[in-house]
Amino acid sequence: MRISNRFLYNQIIKDLGNSTEKLFRLNSQISSGKRIDKPSEDPVGMSSVLIYRTELNANEQFQKNIELAEGWLNRTDAIMQDMDNLLGRAVELATQQASSTADADTRKGAAQEVDQILHMVMGHANSRYGNKYMFGGTMTQDPPFINVDADKWDPDGVRTIASSPPASPAEGNRYIDSDDGHIWGYTGGSWVDQGATTEGTAVRVDDESEIYVYQDSAWVTQYQGNSGIIRSSIGKGDAIEMNIPGHEVFMDASGDIISTLLDLGKALTSNDQDGIQNALADLDDSAGTLSNNMASVGARVNRLEHTTSVLKTADVDLEKRKSLIEDLDYAEAITSLKNQQTIYQATLQSVSMITKLSLVDYV
Repeated sequence: MRISNRFLYNQIIKDLGNSTEKLFRLNSQISSGKRIDKPSEDPVGMSSVLIYRTELNANEQFQKNIELAEGWLNRTDAIMQDMDNLLGRAVELATQQASSTADADTRKGAAQEVDQILHMVMGHANSRYGNKYMFGGTMTQDPPFINVDADKWDPDGVRTIASSPPASPAEGNRYIDSDDGHIWGYTGGSWVDQGATTEGTAVRVDDESEIYVYQDSAWVTQYQGNSGIIRSSIGKGDAIEMNIPGHEVFMDASGDIISTLLDLGKALTSNDQDGIQNALADLDDSAGTLSNNMASVGARVNRLEHTTSVLKTADVDLEKRKSLIEDLDYAEAITSLKNQQTIYQATLQSVSMITKLSLVDYV
Protein backbone atom coordinates (compact mmCIF):
# COMPACT_ATOMS: atom_id res chain seq x y z
CA MET A 1 0.00 0.00 0.00
CA ARG A 2 1.42 3.34 -1.02
CA ILE A 3 1.30 5.97 1.75
CA SER A 4 1.56 9.54 0.61
CA ASN A 5 3.14 12.27 2.68
CA ARG A 6 -0.23 14.03 2.87
CA PHE A 7 -1.91 10.93 4.33
CA LEU A 8 0.97 10.46 6.76
CA TYR A 9 0.77 14.00 8.09
CA ASN A 10 -3.04 13.89 8.37
CA GLN A 11 -2.81 10.69 10.42
CA ILE A 12 -0.13 12.21 12.64
CA ILE A 13 -2.28 15.27 13.30
CA LYS A 14 -5.28 13.03 14.07
CA ASP A 15 -3.32 10.87 16.50
CA LEU A 16 -1.84 13.90 18.27
CA GLY A 17 -5.32 15.44 18.48
CA ASN A 18 -6.80 12.32 20.05
CA SER A 19 -3.99 12.12 22.56
CA THR A 20 -4.31 15.82 23.41
CA GLU A 21 -8.08 15.47 23.81
CA LYS A 22 -7.65 12.61 26.29
CA LEU A 23 -5.12 14.64 28.25
CA PHE A 24 -7.47 17.64 28.30
CA ARG A 25 -10.42 15.51 29.43
CA LEU A 26 -8.44 13.90 32.26
CA ASN A 27 -7.12 17.29 33.36
CA SER A 28 -10.66 18.71 33.29
CA GLN A 29 -11.99 15.81 35.35
CA ILE A 30 -9.28 16.26 37.98
CA SER A 31 -9.92 20.00 38.13
CA SER A 32 -13.71 19.62 38.53
CA GLY A 33 -13.69 16.42 40.58
CA LYS A 34 -16.41 15.05 38.31
CA ARG A 35 -16.16 11.95 36.16
CA ILE A 36 -18.99 13.07 33.88
CA ASP A 37 -18.82 16.55 32.40
CA LYS A 38 -21.53 16.16 29.78
CA PRO A 39 -24.28 13.62 29.02
CA SER A 40 -22.54 12.26 25.93
CA GLU A 41 -19.70 10.91 28.10
CA ASP A 42 -22.06 8.57 29.99
CA PRO A 43 -25.74 8.92 28.99
CA VAL A 44 -27.02 6.26 31.42
CA GLY A 45 -24.92 7.56 34.30
CA MET A 46 -25.90 11.17 33.67
CA SER A 47 -29.57 10.16 33.57
CA SER A 48 -29.26 8.66 37.05
CA VAL A 49 -27.33 11.70 38.28
CA LEU A 50 -30.08 14.04 37.05
CA ILE A 51 -32.71 11.95 38.84
CA TYR A 52 -30.75 12.11 42.10
CA ARG A 53 -30.22 15.87 41.69
CA THR A 54 -33.95 16.36 41.19
CA GLU A 55 -34.71 14.38 44.35
CA LEU A 56 -32.12 16.33 46.33
CA ASN A 57 -33.56 19.65 45.13
CA ALA A 58 -37.05 18.49 46.07
CA ASN A 59 -35.84 17.47 49.53
CA GLU A 60 -34.22 20.87 49.97
CA GLN A 61 -37.56 22.55 49.22
CA PHE A 62 -39.37 20.17 51.56
CA GLN A 63 -36.95 21.12 54.33
CA LYS A 64 -37.61 24.82 53.69
CA ASN A 65 -41.34 24.13 53.89
CA ILE A 66 -40.80 22.25 57.15
CA GLU A 67 -38.88 25.19 58.61
CA LEU A 68 -41.77 27.51 57.73
CA ALA A 69 -44.40 25.15 59.14
CA GLU A 70 -42.33 24.49 62.27
CA GLY A 71 -41.90 28.20 62.91
CA TRP A 72 -45.62 28.82 62.41
CA LEU A 73 -46.63 25.93 64.70
CA ASN A 74 -44.10 26.84 67.40
CA ARG A 75 -45.49 30.37 67.39
CA THR A 76 -49.02 28.94 67.65
CA ASP A 77 -47.94 26.76 70.57
CA ALA A 78 -46.39 29.75 72.39
CA ILE A 79 -49.64 31.72 71.93
CA MET A 80 -51.71 28.86 73.29
CA GLN A 81 -49.39 28.40 76.25
CA ASP A 82 -49.85 32.05 77.17
CA MET A 83 -53.61 31.80 76.68
CA ASP A 84 -53.65 28.80 79.00
CA ASN A 85 -51.97 30.96 81.64
CA LEU A 86 -54.50 33.75 81.03
CA LEU A 87 -57.41 31.36 81.42
CA GLY A 88 -55.81 30.03 84.58
CA ARG A 89 -55.78 33.54 85.99
CA ALA A 90 -59.41 34.06 84.94
CA VAL A 91 -60.34 30.86 86.81
CA GLU A 92 -58.58 32.18 89.93
CA LEU A 93 -60.50 35.45 89.75
CA ALA A 94 -63.84 33.71 89.10
CA THR A 95 -63.27 31.29 91.98
CA GLN A 96 -62.46 34.14 94.37
CA GLN A 97 -65.40 36.30 93.29
CA ALA A 98 -67.92 33.42 93.21
CA SER A 99 -67.54 33.23 96.99
CA SER A 100 -70.20 34.82 99.18
CA THR A 101 -67.43 36.76 100.91
CA ALA A 102 -66.84 38.82 97.75
CA ASP A 103 -68.77 42.05 97.24
CA ALA A 104 -69.57 44.51 94.48
CA ASP A 105 -66.29 46.41 94.94
CA THR A 106 -64.01 43.36 94.76
CA ARG A 107 -65.95 42.06 91.76
CA LYS A 108 -65.64 45.40 90.00
CA GLY A 109 -61.87 45.31 90.48
CA ALA A 110 -61.75 41.71 89.20
CA ALA A 111 -63.84 42.76 86.18
CA GLN A 112 -61.14 45.24 85.21
CA GLU A 113 -58.52 42.51 85.27
CA VAL A 114 -60.75 40.16 83.25
CA ASP A 115 -61.17 42.96 80.70
CA GLN A 116 -57.38 43.14 80.35
CA ILE A 117 -57.22 39.36 79.98
CA LEU A 118 -59.81 39.62 77.20
CA HIS A 119 -57.75 42.29 75.42
CA MET A 120 -54.66 40.06 75.59
CA VAL A 121 -56.62 37.11 74.23
CA MET A 122 -57.92 39.27 71.37
CA GLY A 123 -54.34 40.36 70.69
CA HIS A 124 -53.37 36.70 70.35
CA ALA A 125 -56.40 36.08 68.11
CA ASN A 126 -55.05 38.70 65.69
CA SER A 127 -51.44 37.51 65.86
CA ARG A 128 -49.29 37.45 62.74
CA TYR A 129 -46.43 35.24 61.61
CA GLY A 130 -44.35 37.34 59.29
CA ASN A 131 -46.90 39.31 57.28
CA LYS A 132 -49.74 36.77 57.62
CA TYR A 133 -52.52 36.66 60.20
CA MET A 134 -52.38 33.24 61.77
CA PHE A 135 -55.95 32.56 62.84
CA GLY A 136 -58.00 33.72 59.84
CA GLY A 137 -57.95 30.42 57.97
CA THR A 138 -56.74 31.11 54.44
CA MET A 139 -57.65 34.82 54.77
CA THR A 140 -54.26 35.94 56.01
CA GLN A 141 -54.11 39.60 54.94
CA ASP A 142 -56.69 41.16 57.28
CA PRO A 143 -57.27 40.87 61.05
CA PRO A 144 -59.59 37.88 61.58
CA PHE A 145 -61.31 39.19 64.73
CA ILE A 146 -63.15 42.42 65.51
CA ASN A 147 -62.34 43.62 69.02
CA VAL A 148 -65.28 43.72 71.44
CA ASP A 149 -65.41 45.88 74.55
CA ALA A 150 -66.81 44.14 77.62
CA ASP A 151 -69.11 47.08 78.41
CA LYS A 152 -70.75 46.69 74.96
CA TRP A 153 -71.44 42.98 75.44
CA ASP A 154 -75.09 41.89 75.53
CA PRO A 155 -75.03 38.61 77.47
CA ASP A 156 -78.64 37.60 76.84
CA GLY A 157 -78.12 36.64 73.21
CA VAL A 158 -80.66 36.43 70.38
CA ARG A 159 -82.20 33.48 68.59
CA THR A 160 -81.52 34.55 65.04
CA ILE A 161 -81.06 37.37 62.53
CA ALA A 162 -84.02 37.55 60.17
CA SER A 163 -86.32 39.97 58.37
CA SER A 164 -89.33 38.59 60.27
CA PRO A 165 -89.87 37.27 63.83
CA PRO A 166 -89.06 33.60 64.49
CA ALA A 167 -92.01 31.22 64.76
CA SER A 168 -93.27 29.84 68.10
CA PRO A 169 -91.48 32.33 70.35
CA ALA A 170 -91.22 31.91 74.12
CA GLU A 171 -91.28 34.65 76.71
CA GLY A 172 -87.94 36.47 76.72
CA ASN A 173 -86.90 35.32 73.24
CA ARG A 174 -85.12 37.92 71.11
CA TYR A 175 -84.05 38.33 67.51
CA ILE A 176 -82.25 40.88 65.32
CA ASP A 177 -84.27 42.47 62.55
CA SER A 178 -82.00 42.27 59.51
CA ASP A 179 -83.79 45.22 57.90
CA ASP A 180 -83.34 47.91 60.57
CA GLY A 181 -80.72 46.25 62.81
CA HIS A 182 -82.89 46.58 65.92
CA ILE A 183 -83.14 43.89 68.58
CA TRP A 184 -86.71 42.77 69.28
CA GLY A 185 -87.82 40.98 72.45
CA TYR A 186 -90.88 38.79 72.99
CA THR A 187 -92.67 40.14 76.04
CA GLY A 188 -96.25 39.59 77.19
CA GLY A 189 -97.23 37.78 74.04
CA SER A 190 -95.90 40.29 71.50
CA TRP A 191 -92.65 41.43 69.93
CA VAL A 192 -91.30 44.68 71.32
CA ASP A 193 -88.66 46.84 69.60
CA GLN A 194 -85.83 47.46 72.06
CA GLY A 195 -84.69 50.53 70.17
CA ALA A 196 -81.77 51.57 68.00
CA THR A 197 -78.60 49.58 68.47
CA THR A 198 -75.51 51.31 69.83
CA GLU A 199 -72.32 51.18 67.76
CA GLY A 200 -70.01 48.42 69.03
CA THR A 201 -72.75 46.33 70.65
CA ALA A 202 -71.94 42.62 70.53
CA VAL A 203 -74.30 39.70 70.99
CA ARG A 204 -74.31 35.94 70.42
CA VAL A 205 -76.66 34.67 67.71
CA ASP A 206 -77.73 31.21 68.88
CA ASP A 207 -78.70 29.55 65.61
CA GLU A 208 -75.31 30.41 64.09
CA SER A 209 -73.20 30.02 67.26
CA GLU A 210 -71.53 33.27 66.26
CA ILE A 211 -70.86 36.60 67.94
CA TYR A 212 -72.17 39.53 65.92
CA VAL A 213 -70.96 43.11 66.34
CA TYR A 214 -72.91 46.21 65.32
CA GLN A 215 -70.38 48.15 63.27
CA ASP A 216 -70.93 50.98 60.80
CA SER A 217 -74.72 50.61 61.10
CA ALA A 218 -74.68 46.90 60.23
CA TRP A 219 -74.39 43.61 62.08
CA VAL A 220 -71.23 41.69 61.12
CA THR A 221 -69.68 38.53 62.51
CA GLN A 222 -66.87 39.09 64.96
CA TYR A 223 -64.85 36.39 63.18
CA GLN A 224 -63.92 37.71 59.75
CA GLY A 225 -61.80 34.73 58.69
CA ASN A 226 -62.82 31.40 57.20
CA SER A 227 -62.34 27.73 57.98
CA GLY A 228 -59.68 27.24 55.31
CA ILE A 229 -56.58 25.18 56.03
CA ILE A 230 -53.07 26.19 54.94
CA ARG A 231 -51.07 23.11 54.00
CA SER A 232 -47.32 22.85 53.50
CA SER A 233 -45.82 20.10 51.35
CA ILE A 234 -43.22 18.18 53.39
CA GLY A 235 -42.72 15.14 51.18
CA LYS A 236 -43.90 13.43 48.02
CA GLY A 237 -47.67 13.30 48.39
CA ASP A 238 -47.36 14.41 52.01
CA ALA A 239 -48.52 17.74 53.43
CA ILE A 240 -49.10 19.09 56.91
CA GLU A 241 -51.73 21.51 58.18
CA MET A 242 -49.92 24.61 59.43
CA ASN A 243 -52.81 26.57 60.86
CA ILE A 244 -55.88 26.21 63.04
CA PRO A 245 -58.74 28.52 62.02
CA GLY A 246 -59.52 31.04 64.72
CA HIS A 247 -63.10 29.98 65.40
CA GLU A 248 -61.80 26.52 66.41
CA VAL A 249 -59.45 28.05 68.98
CA PHE A 250 -61.23 31.11 70.35
CA MET A 251 -64.94 30.45 69.84
CA ASP A 252 -65.49 26.72 69.48
CA ALA A 253 -68.93 25.45 70.50
CA SER A 254 -67.38 23.07 73.03
CA GLY A 255 -65.49 25.90 74.74
CA ASP A 256 -65.90 29.51 73.60
CA ILE A 257 -63.06 31.50 75.15
CA ILE A 258 -64.19 34.94 73.98
CA SER A 259 -67.85 34.56 75.00
CA THR A 260 -66.86 33.08 78.33
CA LEU A 261 -64.56 35.99 79.20
CA LEU A 262 -67.20 38.49 78.08
CA ASP A 263 -69.85 36.74 80.21
CA LEU A 264 -67.50 36.62 83.19
CA GLY A 265 -66.65 40.31 82.88
CA LYS A 266 -70.33 41.22 82.62
CA ALA A 267 -71.25 39.08 85.63
CA LEU A 268 -68.47 40.64 87.71
CA THR A 269 -69.51 44.16 86.71
CA SER A 270 -73.16 43.36 87.54
CA ASN A 271 -72.23 41.73 90.86
CA ASP A 272 -73.97 38.59 89.61
CA GLN A 273 -72.75 35.69 91.75
CA ASP A 274 -74.71 33.03 89.82
CA GLY A 275 -73.32 34.36 86.52
CA ILE A 276 -69.78 34.13 87.89
CA GLN A 277 -70.35 30.52 88.95
CA ASN A 278 -71.73 29.68 85.50
CA ALA A 279 -68.67 31.27 83.91
CA LEU A 280 -66.44 28.95 85.97
CA ALA A 281 -67.89 25.89 84.24
CA ASP A 282 -67.51 27.60 80.84
CA LEU A 283 -63.88 28.43 81.65
CA ASP A 284 -63.21 24.73 82.27
CA ASP A 285 -64.74 23.91 78.85
CA SER A 286 -62.63 26.63 77.22
CA ALA A 287 -59.49 25.30 78.86
CA GLY A 288 -60.35 21.82 77.57
CA THR A 289 -60.77 23.08 74.01
CA LEU A 290 -57.48 24.94 74.25
CA SER A 291 -55.74 21.84 75.63
CA ASN A 292 -56.99 19.74 72.70
CA ASN A 293 -55.66 22.29 70.22
CA MET A 294 -52.32 22.41 72.00
CA ALA A 295 -52.08 18.62 71.77
CA SER A 296 -52.82 18.81 68.03
CA VAL A 297 -50.08 21.42 67.52
CA GLY A 298 -47.60 19.37 69.53
CA ALA A 299 -48.32 16.26 67.46
CA ARG A 300 -47.71 18.20 64.24
CA VAL A 301 -44.40 19.57 65.50
CA ASN A 302 -43.30 16.04 66.42
CA ARG A 303 -44.24 14.89 62.94
CA LEU A 304 -42.17 17.67 61.39
CA GLU A 305 -39.15 16.74 63.51
CA HIS A 306 -39.47 13.11 62.42
CA THR A 307 -39.85 14.08 58.76
CA THR A 308 -36.76 16.31 59.00
CA SER A 309 -34.76 13.35 60.28
CA VAL A 310 -36.04 11.13 57.45
CA LEU A 311 -35.18 13.76 54.81
CA LYS A 312 -31.66 14.22 56.17
CA THR A 313 -31.08 10.45 56.04
CA ALA A 314 -32.46 10.36 52.49
CA ASP A 315 -30.14 13.22 51.48
CA VAL A 316 -27.09 11.31 52.72
CA ASP A 317 -28.15 8.22 50.74
CA LEU A 318 -28.89 10.21 47.57
CA GLU A 319 -25.60 12.10 47.77
CA LYS A 320 -23.74 8.81 48.17
CA ARG A 321 -25.44 7.27 45.15
CA LYS A 322 -24.88 10.37 43.05
CA SER A 323 -21.25 10.48 44.10
CA LEU A 324 -20.63 6.86 43.09
CA ILE A 325 -21.72 7.71 39.55
CA GLU A 326 -20.62 11.30 39.15
CA ASP A 327 -17.56 11.87 41.32
CA LEU A 328 -14.04 11.11 40.18
CA ASP A 329 -11.72 8.46 41.62
CA TYR A 330 -8.66 10.71 42.00
CA ALA A 331 -6.11 7.90 42.37
CA GLU A 332 -7.34 6.21 39.21
CA ALA A 333 -7.57 9.52 37.32
CA ILE A 334 -4.04 10.62 38.23
CA THR A 335 -2.67 7.22 37.19
CA SER A 336 -4.52 7.52 33.87
CA LEU A 337 -3.17 11.04 33.42
CA LYS A 338 0.40 9.90 33.94
CA ASN A 339 -0.09 7.02 31.47
CA GLN A 340 -1.60 9.39 28.93
CA GLN A 341 1.29 11.82 29.37
CA THR A 342 3.71 8.97 28.65
CA ILE A 343 1.71 8.01 25.56
CA TYR A 344 1.61 11.63 24.41
CA GLN A 345 5.36 12.07 24.85
CA ALA A 346 6.03 8.79 23.03
CA THR A 347 3.74 9.91 20.22
CA LEU A 348 5.65 13.20 19.91
CA GLN A 349 8.98 11.34 19.74
CA SER A 350 7.59 8.97 17.16
CA VAL A 351 6.26 11.84 15.08
CA SER A 352 9.64 13.57 15.33
CA MET A 353 11.44 10.51 14.07
CA ILE A 354 9.01 9.90 11.22
CA THR A 355 8.96 13.49 9.99
CA LYS A 356 12.78 13.58 9.86
CA LEU A 357 13.00 10.61 7.52
CA SER A 358 14.02 11.37 3.92
CA LEU A 359 15.25 9.39 0.90
CA VAL A 360 18.38 11.53 1.08
CA ASP A 361 19.28 9.71 4.29
CA TYR A 362 19.61 6.49 2.32
CA VAL A 363 21.65 7.83 -0.66
